[in-house]
Amino acid sequence: MIRINLLPVKEAQRALDRRQQISVALLGLLVAILVMVVPYVLQTHKLKGLEQEVDQLRAEVAQLSRQTAEVRDLDRKRAELEAKLRVIETLKQKRTGPVRILEDLSAATPEKLWLLEFSDVNGQATLTGLALDNQTIAVFMRQLQASKYFFEVDLVETAHSETVRDLAGPQAGSFKKFIIKARLDYLGEGGKPAPSPTAASAPARKTGT
Repeated sequence: MIRINLLPVKEAQRALDRRQQISVALLGLLVAILVMVVPYVLQTHKLKGLEQEVDQLRAEVAQLSRQTAEVRDLDRKRAELEAKLRVIETLKQKRTGPVRILEDLSAATPEKLWLLEFSDVNGQATLTGLALDNQTIAVFMRQLQASKYFFEVDLVETAHSETVRDLAGPQAGSFKKFIIKARLDYLGEGGKPAPSPTAASAPARKTGT
């Protein structure tokens, strides 16, 4: 009877099974590692891309902030320049204002009216004079009110005056003495406030009589 020793075959089979188990375990471990590592790598790559975008956006924001600051600085400088130009123009107008006021005052004075006194205190003018009659005074006030350097022309007082021969000459007789008050505008705006883009036109003032 022939006997066959199967122990080496069984040992080989068990060794093969162990190798397969080890291979399966290693494969499972590799799969588990890949499952953990691949998302980590992908997330890291995505995070790096987002960080680069954030850095780029921060650089753009910083550049825009600098540009905005420059624009604000330019606007501030432009406003300061415009304010200085307005001041210069105002000073120029105020420098020539008194001359223009006297010119308009002379032009508004009728032939039969004589100014005896003219005073100006803080833009409030007081005119004292003599006129032939009330109508002449009314004409003077209307013509004065028409000037852009006089406004709020108001007759304060009228009274009979004694004969003044040195003024009237051959036409000496009774005169009307008057006192008129008016506001002065050295800028020639007729007492109107400085115009603005949104300001409505000022209503027309009534002519004083």
